[in-house]
Amino acid sequence: MAAYTFSDVLIKPKYSDIESRKEVDISSDFGPFKLDLPIISAPMKSITEEKMSLEMHNNGGLGILHRFCSINEAIKTFHNSSSSPYSCGVSIGVQDEDKERFDALFEEGARIFCIDVANGYCKRVKDMIEWIMARNNDEKLNKAYIIAGNVATPEGARFLADCGAHAIRVGIGPGRACTTRKNTGIGVPQLYSLMTIYEELENANPRPRIIADGGIRCIGDISKCLKYSDAAMVGSFISGTSETPGAAFKDENGLYYKVYKGSASGETKVEYGKANEYVEGIAIKVPFRGRVKYILREIAEGLKSAFSYTNSRTLEEFHKNCEFIEITGGGKEESKL
Repeated sequence: MAAYTFSDVLIKPKYSDIESRKEVDISSDFGPFKLDLPIISAPMKSITEEKMSLEMHNNGGLGILHRFCSINEAIKTFHNSSSSPYSCGVSIGVQDEDKERFDALFEEGARIFCIDVANGYCKRVKDMIEWIMARNNDEKLNKAYIIAGNVATPEGARFLADCGAHAIRVGIGPGRACTTRKNTGIGVPQLYSLMTIYEELENANPRPRIIADGGIRCIGDISKCLKYSDAAMVGSFISGTSETPGAAFKDENGLYYKVYKGSASGETKVEYGKANEYVEGIAIKVPFRGRVKYILREIAEGLKSAFSYTNSRTLEEFHKNCEFIEITGGGKEESKL
């Protein structure tokens, strides 16, 4: 397979004996927790705070709170976002301050931790995972669940798995507000990245869960990424909704909008007290879109249909039954891709 991405392929329909989409179970098992809807909201300042986290949980998904705030603010947001330790996740970086952030959030009851850096295939991530794993040796405590990333290659994914990550976040540069590929030339087409990483980890015991992060433009892309992943992480796809942080504004045409900012955008860096340098993201005006629950409902319906078209009643069956066919430029136009 060439280095394809979502718009280069379609899923081949197959004979199905599924009589109703109600027979389909799209849930995903992450071990200590289960997602009835395999969707995770990105730990971005303009995406996930308490309102989004609660709404994701209420609709079967998972919200991961962003780290672009003080430790005290993070604790307050976590308390307002969670009803139980596995109901929402929190994010940390790899600086010394993030060890203090981890300890404070763990003490408050957080158990799902996302190590949120641009390139997870590095020594600092390894050191942070090993530091957390050392704390996990205390048998008296409920252990921290570690999501690490981002990576885009089998080597990077194997590195994180060997370090002890429970789930691996896949994707470098495919996000709508990310300019990494444009500014640096670094990246791997997202579907190819997911395929090669899934094949690398498929027979691992235990197998780290794979989270597809970025590049999603339509619900069909979520179906495609679930061939090789256990959940999709979304940012721009749910941007502009009522539950995203920030106010809605009216533009010169009288239309309401919100602002969606990449984590590596200059705006996010400056707001977080960092220097306006090494910018690999942008801020985008997006139309105001109302409640996120309607988008999540539409995703669930689309996934159940995709599973039924491939005679798959579960995500495990979909991993096996989903088969791609390459399409041409004409096929893309015909498919509205």
